[in-house]
Amino acid sequence: MNEKRKCCLFLTARILLLAPTIILLATSLSAQEGLVTDLVVRGNTHADSALIVNTAGLKIGDEINPDVIQQVIRGLYSLGLFSDVQVEAKPLEEGVQLALVVEEFPVLEKLVVSGHDKVDLEDITTVIGLGEGQIVGPATIQQRGQKIKELYESKGYLLTTVEAQVADGELEGRIVLTYLIREGHKVHVKKIEVQGNEAISDSKIKKVMDTKEKRWWRSGKFDREKYEEDKTKIAEFYRKEGYIDAAVVSDSLWYSPSKKDLFISLTVAEGKRYRVGEMTLQGNTLFSHDELRNKFNLQAGDIYDQEKYDETLANLYTAYQEQGYLYTQVVDRRVPSDSLVNIDFNIIEGTPARVHKIHITGNTKTKEKVIRRELVIKPGQVFKRSAFLRSHREVYYLNFFSNVVPDYQTLPNGDIDLIFRVEEKPTGQAQVGVGYSERDKLVGTIGLGIPNLFGNGQRLDFTWDFGKVRQNVRIGFTEPWLFDTPTSAGFDLYQSSRRWTNYYTEVRRGGDLRIGRRLSWPDDYFRIYWKYRLEDVEYTDFASSYDPPAAYDLSLIKWPQRTSSTTITLIRDSRDLPEFATMGSVHSLSSEFAGGFLSGDVDYHKHIFDSAWYFRNFWNLTLMFKTRLGIVDTYKSSQTVPFSERFMPGGTSYDGMIRGYDNRSVGPRQDNTEIGGKTMLIFTLEYQFPVVQQQIYALFFADAGNAWRSVGETDLTDLKRSAGVGVRIVAPMLGVIGFDMAYGFDNEFGGEWHPHFQLGTSF
Repeated sequence: MNEKRKCCLFLTARILLLAPTIILLATSLSAQEGLVTDLVVRGNTHADSALIVNTAGLKIGDEINPDVIQQVIRGLYSLGLFSDVQVEAKPLEEGVQLALVVEEFPVLEKLVVSGHDKVDLEDITTVIGLGEGQIVGPATIQQRGQKIKELYESKGYLLTTVEAQVADGELEGRIVLTYLIREGHKVHVKKIEVQGNEAISDSKIKKVMDTKEKRWWRSGKFDREKYEEDKTKIAEFYRKEGYIDAAVVSDSLWYSPSKKDLFISLTVAEGKRYRVGEMTLQGNTLFSHDELRNKFNLQAGDIYDQEKYDETLANLYTAYQEQGYLYTQVVDRRVPSDSLVNIDFNIIEGTPARVHKIHITGNTKTKEKVIRRELVIKPGQVFKRSAFLRSHREVYYLNFFSNVVPDYQTLPNGDIDLIFRVEEKPTGQAQVGVGYSERDKLVGTIGLGIPNLFGNGQRLDFTWDFGKVRQNVRIGFTEPWLFDTPTSAGFDLYQSSRRWTNYYTEVRRGGDLRIGRRLSWPDDYFRIYWKYRLEDVEYTDFASSYDPPAAYDLSLIKWPQRTSSTTITLIRDSRDLPEFATMGSVHSLSSEFAGGFLSGDVDYHKHIFDSAWYFRNFWNLTLMFKTRLGIVDTYKSSQTVPFSERFMPGGTSYDGMIRGYDNRSVGPRQDNTEIGGKTMLIFTLEYQFPVVQQQIYALFFADAGNAWRSVGETDLTDLKRSAGVGVRIVAPMLGVIGFDMAYGFDNEFGGEWHPHFQLGTSF
């Protein structure tokens, strides 16, 4: 007998026992007006009087009768706080005084759990959910014991027994509750048998189940909840294969003599396999038959597939919602006939809904206009599903919120109010610390990063890095909506000094001005940016061991040299998330032109194309494929590409990551000296999956790439290859921490492992 049934029987018995009281009370009320003029509560020590009165549902002036009294008693018993409930009536001149007399269950003085070894005490007490000072009755004690048993079952301990022992406490009316657990052995699924199946093999049926037989690579743990879901999954799998009537008609479970192994037998009834017959439409006036038929994922003659059928229904609803018809109903009817199933869609279109108001809630820091200007859908417009979802994406993409929940409320006239509930996340970063990276070694950092300055959506950055290898000072500011238009503007000022390979020090001083604009053509995922950069570059402090070929000897050049350049960048970004995207793509083409009419000491043009695609797979896995192509050259053959602008990928280089190799070590060399390439090509394949959503991610990756002296020497068969594993952790105040362990297959002396660690940098 289950717990719910026991509680119902207990309550029914109590009410039956009180039947004479109710009858007597009704008799005493018959000579009165039956109006409550006074209401009191007696007998409660711990239960709140207001709770008792509210649960009873009585108030002064109510008229009472036997039915009302019975409802009062039933309601108070349902609280699970009382062992006895009585209603006493005292006639008064103007009515009746009612007294709700209760007798409370004892109060928990102490909770003890014993016999647990395989499951943490914290997990057990969490499912019990009882605290000292809480009123507990027999039903509650029994229910919580069952929850302990269910917890053990979910971990594979199917033979666990739980005994509840109650003892008197030190004070009257208090008890000590002990749950004595006998854990038993962990039970593994030894074998799953399938009977009644002819069209679908045992192996295919077992494959769709989460419950698996024990093997050396898996535990074979049995989870009753998942097992019940498995029976539904089997039926759904059959329906995808055309067996509409298929079902698991019976199942049985039994143990081995040692009770360590579990055997499962499933019996299925397959029924007929159906093909799609005639598919008809009725009631559609907004769309033609042909327009709606294009939404069908099933066609006449196809094997019936329940999943494709559900997708067809969803497509029909989406088509109407895109035109604002939120209240459209699609009444679908499937009529089997021999081995065919005829399908009829009767569409009740309704009328389109308009957006009345848009409410923003939860923004404690970000100003409302910062959110509203990102919304694609506006008040007064006919509701469009795509605009609603796109607005959700744009608000999330601000990266100011940990969560954005879109919702809507219907109005009496059929229009709707839209609601965007946001949860602010810490966006400001005041950083004082020490970091380590393979590229820069040990670096101290003092930084201030505010991506949402004063809640206006503006970004302010200040960074001062200091260390043995790198020193850097940078300040930058970005206004994303200049003059309340989708135009961004900003600037950067910086000075950096970095020691490269212990041969020389590179010093850069300069700044840039930036302007960007959101585009509506070719589609509204495009953006364009323009940047002007003025920079002085100097190489100094050459080591005595620095001995490159004369053509590449930096010590022979007169420093500093000034770069005056302009860059145009076109980006299309349709990713669903700015970090750890799971679908969509991002592509960018950047072309930089230096010298010429811009003056300066160097002349070159540089073009970089990046493309990344994201695909959501099974088990929350996301596949990312990325390509980077770079070309740099001069305007005249007599000119030389500056050393600082050549491509030197490898490791975690800014030019391009090819993990498994030393930093800036991949590319052309002469006399054992890196000279940098004029062309570069890098491929990256990554599988990433969340360990903790939006906080910790693990990944597998493979990189391949190289840099060459010229376009003519580019060779797709000459790529440096690597593979490895990594982890990404989102840390407050630091950003993304990453660690990769990569094996480079084509190092100078054969395959080698290389670790790559970065702190405080998103990459």
